[in-house]
Amino acid sequence: MRIFALILSSLALALPASAGQEFRLWSEAGIRVKVAKRLRLEFDGHLRLEKNLSVVDSLMPELSVSYRAAKFLRLEAGFRYIAEPIESLEDTYLESWYRFFAGARLSHRMKPVTLKYRLRFEEEFGWPWRKDEALTAKHTVRNLFGAEVRLPGGFVPNLSGELFLRIADPDGPLHKWRATAGLDWEIGRHTLSLYYRLEDPLGDAEDPTRHILGTGYHYSF
Repeated sequence: MRIFALILSSLALALPASAGQEFRLWSEAGIRVKVAKRLRLEFDGHLRLEKNLSVVDSLMPELSVSYRAAKFLRLEAGFRYIAEPIESLEDTYLESWYRFFAGARLSHRMKPVTLKYRLRFEEEFGWPWRKDEALTAKHTVRNLFGAEVRLPGGFVPNLSGELFLRIADPDGPLHKWRATAGLDWEIGRHTLSLYYRLEDPLGDAEDPTRHILGTGYHYSF
């Protein structure tokens, strides 16, 4: 654990101190339950740290369901509650957002490589912490392309790229993009995940580029 903490601290200190770069840590854990032959239920909890690990960015429980309509097609829908602590000179507030999403996943396997594409639509609602703010809505379309390779021993290295489009946004439709390189390790019903993600905002020039280290654990019933 001390070695892991030392690595995180070194990465954070290695980044430029300017507002153009930021290091974050994303962690998640969850369970996956196969409730029927083609139907799967998932519950995940997310914890995200920002500003070079100095503050909590968000806490997010998420519930989703997916249905395998064909060998190459899985349909999904879900809900995520987002709690964001907001610090001000007077006090610390909790900003709440409610995200509903639906989409489809396509996959094509050419052993040992699997190609993937995900299309997701998101509707997000919330009230910013400022008292004078009214209900705010965000409409997002996400396109993800990825590939993974299944290796002996349960190791699954993977790569992906994702583009976020924000509908009816005054800053324009191009919101942000992500590039991710990761490794999953499947041990029976357990899956451990580790990845590095580069996230670059497109709609706000003052928003920093984010270097994200992600960890995950899932248990499948």
